Amino acid sequence: MENNFDYQAVPYDYAHCFNNRCTQSSQCLRHLVAKNSTSQCPTLRIVNPNCIPADTAACPYFNSTQKLHVAWGLKHLLDNVPYKHGNAIRHELISHFGKTNYYRHYRQERALLPQDQEYIRQLFRSYGITAEPQFERYSDEYYYG
Repeated sequence: MENNFDYQAVPYDYAHCFNNRCTQSSQCLRHLVAKNSTSQCPTLRIVNPNCIPADTAACPYFNSTQKLHVAWGLKHLLDNVPYKHGNAIRHELISHFGKTNYYRHYRQERALLPQDQEYIRQLFRSYGITAEPQFERYSDEYYYG
């Protein structure tokens, strides 16, 4: 398990799991978050121990610790796109993500998940653009969704 877990990145309302007897605890993000909780948060949201199933292999609260390869930033996405398609693509992105989320992605405040990256890739293809979309940066992040 990684020692460089950033507890500050955990969403405020993310449920923690303190079930040490769970068979999936070593791969569960909720358990990892609980193990790394700090004293700076006097109250936490937890998974109710009475709701944890006896067969923890099929736990509905399980979230994998596997990180996702996410992209950040849309600022230069359309730089190499033909001008005649740029405006239409931007409008389709705003329609797909919504105006607020589009600009959060644009300013690197919100990551583009792999399925978002694939949507943009397919959007490029629909306009006949064979070049891969260029994002500002990439990182591997835990997915709390």
